Amino acid sequence: MRNTVYTIFGIGLTLLVGAGVLRGFGVKDVMNSLTSEQKRFATHNPSADSQASTLMATPNEQGPTASTPQEAPASQAEQLISGLEKIATLAPAGELDEIPVESYRPANVAQKVRWVPPPPGFLTGDTFNYLIYREHDPVTPKVKDVLDTIHGNLMLDLTPFTLVAKPGKILVMLFNQKQSYMDFTHRPSWSGAASDLQSDTMYVIEKTGFYPLTVHELTHLYFDPYFLPKLSPLWLSEGMAVYMQVYASKQQPGYAVRRLKQILETGQMIPFEDMMAAQTLKDYPKDQAEMWYTEAYALVDYLLNTRSRDEFYQFCTELKNGSPVHQALYRAYGMPFNKVSTLQNVWLHDLQKAYKEGKILSGAGGKK
Repeated sequence: MRNTVYTIFGIGLTLLVGAGVLRGFGVKDVMNSLTSEQKRFATHNPSADSQASTLMATPNEQGPTASTPQEAPASQAEQLISGLEKIATLAPAGELDEIPVESYRPANVAQKVRWVPPPPGFLTGDTFNYLIYREHDPVTPKVKDVLDTIHGNLMLDLTPFTLVAKPGKILVMLFNQKQSYMDFTHRPSWSGAASDLQSDTMYVIEKTGFYPLTVHELTHLYFDPYFLPKLSPLWLSEGMAVYMQVYASKQQPGYAVRRLKQILETGQMIPFEDMMAAQTLKDYPKDQAEMWYTEAYALVDYLLNTRSRDEFYQFCTELKNGSPVHQALYRAYGMPFNKVSTLQNVWLHDLQKAYKEGKILSGAGGKK
């Protein structure tokens, strides 16, 4: 009798979780993922799982122990409120125009590495989901709440991907100044945030763009593990990250608005074959990086919202299983999507039609 009650409770809990997830993906996606997980546990291999758990151990199990969070006296609270706390309660202000640099993706990304200890001048804090290093300022409860809220949203919005590969604890490094961020991460000057898949670490500068850039970088750490032990295609990873950033902030980055207009009004763009073939953007000048990010985002947006989300999940699964892009497209979407060039032509045609009808890029600020 007790087992029956537990079973009914488990089914009810699954349905409740699924109800929140339906805003992102269809019922078919969730059920397929649940079925896959059931099959995985049904074929449980203790020795194999032991080896996998060693490779995928969360960094906090191997790395340094966080020091006790340091809270500011109440009298200093107002002086310590930065852009991060303000963003916790206010809608994003202004137009985000920073390009997030590509995530660090070594070939052996499944072999996790230790977290770095907190550098001089960084204060620390801890939640169930994150270890937090913050430059100069204490890690306040509001900072923790913002990050945990992002965690909850991403877990739901990226189901069924997070259902199959639940992210471990993540180190978040919050920088007070752009220069200190660049000195520590060695990212390019146009970067506002970055992530490292091998150490499950996110780096971001605290400023107006904190919230969308944090969603962007954490998306890498929540979405990309689905493809392990292989790497997800760079364009798909970055495109999904920008898409989730826009979804969270309800505002397109300024560079995306400019580059989409350039594509639609002049026809100048990076061919999809070349865009998808890129393995790194480290040598891209800023204008080309903006175009690349814009196309990757616009294509993911198109595949998610113009086509079926069940088909998008199947497309990702085909890529995970090693299918080349053209074959994954055909298996997920059917004809006429048997070539990347065909996808580009149909995407551009549909985008131009929506632009002429005033359905996209018609408002100030590029709001969705």
